[in-house]
Amino acid sequence: MKRYLIALGLLAAVSAAPLHAQTASPSLAGNYLPSVLATSPAHRDSLMEMLKGQPGLPFWVRALVRQPRYVALASEEVAVKDKRMQLFRACEPRTCETSWIRVLYSEDGKRALLYVSDAKLGIKIFGDPTPEELTFLTRS
Repeated sequence: MKRYLIALGLLAAVSAAPLHAQTASPSLAGNYLPSVLATSPAHRDSLMEMLKGQPGLPFWVRALVRQPRYVALASEEVAVKDKRMQLFRACEPRTCETSWIRVLYSEDGKRALLYVSDAKLGIKIFGDPTPEELTFLTRS
């Protein structure tokens, strides 16, 4: 009887865990751009589609997906007009003060916005951000 109760308790605990996991929203904070691009087709595709054929980008930005050789900070969750969005920051190693980016994604990763700042190539903004989204892309 004791084994039966223990088994029943374990079964209840295991079956309750997925229900909780399904209702919880995934965290948009604490993620790293190379990992997200490697595991999320939506994030990868929206970024690559935006960058495809764009002139005047630093090499390391062009290679964000295929050669993740950049310094990336953990993402932060931001609220833009009550919409959850994910903000990533990254830079070129050894030149972080002069060549860096900010990427702002919609919660599902299907919409990407990009702000590129490079001392040699200038500032470029991609994805047609709203004024509210632009404030998150440009803030220090």
